Amino acid sequence: MRALVQRLLPAADAAVHESTVCLYTNTPDEDFIIDSPPGVPEVILASPCSGHGFKFSSAIGETIAALILDGGSDFDLTPFRLSRFH
Repeated sequence: MRALVQRLLPAADAAVHESTVCLYTNTPDEDFIIDSPPGVPEVILASPCSGHGFKFSSAIGETIAALILDGGSDFDLTPFRLSRFH
């Protein structure tokens, strides 16, 4: 990477003072969670899982809004239920 940057921006070649790793969340099956905890229907857990979920943010937001306002959604949320981990 440094060689590429040096070729394109020779004046930018300097010592690295700090670096970090970008961590992100993911479920074991790499799919979202959109569900209520058992026995707590007034709570909605939504884990779109970082960048993967960002692409679907409008659909996830629409789904969560429908769950809150209408008590249900037009989408089949079975693949996103917490029970899939049991």
